[in-house]
Amino acid sequence: MKEIREENTRNPLTLALSLKGRGNNFSFHRIKVLLIKELAQIRRDRSLLGILIVAPVFQLLVMGFAANTDIRNISVSIRDNDHSTQSREYVRSLGASGYFKTTLVTGPESGDGDQLVSGQAGLLVVIPRDFGKRLISRRPATVQVLVDGSDSNFGVNGLNTLQKATRLFSSKLAGLEINLARRAPAVTLDSRAWYNPRLLSRYYMVPALMGVLLLVTTMLVTSMALVKEREEGTMEQLLVTPIRPVELMIGKLLPFVVIGFIEITLALGVILGVFGVPLRGSVLLLYAFSGLFLLTTLGLGLFVSTLVKTQQQAMMVAAFFVMMPFVLLSGFIFPVENMPQAIQILAAFIPLKYYLEIIRGLFLKGTGWNELWQPALILLLWGIAILGLASLKFRKRLD
Repeated sequence: MKEIREENTRNPLTLALSLKGRGNNFSFHRIKVLLIKELAQIRRDRSLLGILIVAPVFQLLVMGFAANTDIRNISVSIRDNDHSTQSREYVRSLGASGYFKTTLVTGPESGDGDQLVSGQAGLLVVIPRDFGKRLISRRPATVQVLVDGSDSNFGVNGLNTLQKATRLFSSKLAGLEINLARRAPAVTLDSRAWYNPRLLSRYYMVPALMGVLLLVTTMLVTSMALVKEREEGTMEQLLVTPIRPVELMIGKLLPFVVIGFIEITLALGVILGVFGVPLRGSVLLLYAFSGLFLLTTLGLGLFVSTLVKTQQQAMMVAAFFVMMPFVLLSGFIFPVENMPQAIQILAAFIPLKYYLEIIRGLFLKGTGWNELWQPALILLLWGIAILGLASLKFRKRLD
């Protein structure tokens, strides 16, 4: 009893609670003491304080700029077959609208479709040879427009924006003709959406969901499974065996590689069979590029496991600092091209962004190695770097 009393005098919380006794009456004093104690613990835990206060404020600033559904800086390739004063004025009006980044296309017309396949342009405008003559003779002129329909939101909004700019150009012509007491000519668009003629949103979103789910399951489960070994004390039991750290790490990660490919196979069945999304590219390329993406997710999971001590911490770090920024800045929902330049630079370091480019290209455009080798190379380098860094920290922690 004497030892307990001495311990109570050394612990301010215990002393404060003992002064009020342990009666059944509701006590605001006891709540106040516990509140002070909890706030003191949070203040002393710098990592927890950062997760609760600093991380939400930082994410709100970044996501506030990134969460933008407005269509701006639309890449438009223009083939001017007329080269008249009227066609040049039309091209100039599109660039001056503030919504388009115009690029004049030269060379054979057979390569125009490559602009949409490679993603260099979202819209392809073809001005006919008699564009200027028809306007001079006060007859309507039709401009052909090809739209990248793989992103249905972009296809609809981009085409609507182009129609608004074209109507503005026509209204200026109408104002000039009215002043001259003549009949006003009109410029109309003849549009056609490639890859997704009906502009169905599920064609764009469902394949990307496979990438997000692959990130969440493999990265999160990997980090929590390794931390669980330490929490239950089984990691120390493994360390006393003749197994080497490298062998232990490979043995821990390989099951999640198998799980990842099983998830891809199941997801393919759902995407093709249930939602009817076409797969126009190579299945082998899809599995190969998915393997590169698994390098990044497993590396992230292993890296997170070296930073935390409990499964709860692993889940919080993964949710706050990996999954939420990756999903919002990867182009899964909001176009990266519409984000501020600083946010676009930050998005360039997110591997999910490149994987989404790959799977959307394979499913909707039927792109191949010639168009996808750059994002594939970035995924490979990213995966090797994060997996190597995580392996070094993991081995050091085991030692």
